[in-house]
Amino acid sequence: MLYSPLLLSQDIETVAEAAEKGFEITGAYVITSFELFGISFNLTSSVAVQWLVMLLLGTLFFVLGRNLKVKPEGKRQMIAEMLAGFASDMVRDGMGEKYRKWTPYIATLLCFSICNSLAGLLGFSSPTGDLSVILAWGIITFIMVQRNKFKTGGVKGFFKSFVEPLPFMLPFNIIGELANPLSQSFRHFGNIMAGGIIMGLIYWALGYFAVFVPAVLSLYFDLFGAVVQAYIFATLTMTYVANADCS
Repeated sequence: MLYSPLLLSQDIETVAEAAEKGFEITGAYVITSFELFGISFNLTSSVAVQWLVMLLLGTLFFVLGRNLKVKPEGKRQMIAEMLAGFASDMVRDGMGEKYRKWTPYIATLLCFSICNSLAGLLGFSSPTGDLSVILAWGIITFIMVQRNKFKTGGVKGFFKSFVEPLPFMLPFNIIGELANPLSQSFRHFGNIMAGGIIMGLIYWALGYFAVFVPAVLSLYFDLFGAVVQAYIFATLTMTYVANADCS
């Protein structure tokens, strides 16, 4: 995880002192540790921030979804319908009408990824800069892909998909299936982490002048990068699941 020498709330003396020390890349900050059934567990900042994001999103969507009318009567319902319509169209265009029921999951994945990446703007460590978090999302996608293969093709169709178009493709198809969640996870993690490292290097190199760096750089790497990577991750999830249809 990247710890930048600059926080917007710091004064110039604190920035200068941090710049002299430089910055370091370590794992997620461990808040506390505990044992359960003889196994040691760490509560990291990545886990804590994700729970905060879930609480925030849960509250937001609860407010937006309350007392909806058949005909919109206020801005709140108009915003809710606009967001729901965007997610529905995204899934329909990416997966087809058959997979419209996947809309809640894809919308949740998109919002969850964006909010976790943007947590860095509020001074928290971004969970998307933790490979274990993104890899877990990739594994979930992998499980859903295999489930869709089995559901649409049955046992025969599931195993047949690994030997198509010819039997000698079996090892290559297996490698490809295992590579998908890895490439999907490393792409998201790598881009978020790279943006943080670049900003850290800029602030560290400028030293005293770091406080005069335009916020546009941070907005580009944090805001733009977060939205783009979340969209790509959700799009890849839709593509992998839809292409796993063996029917």
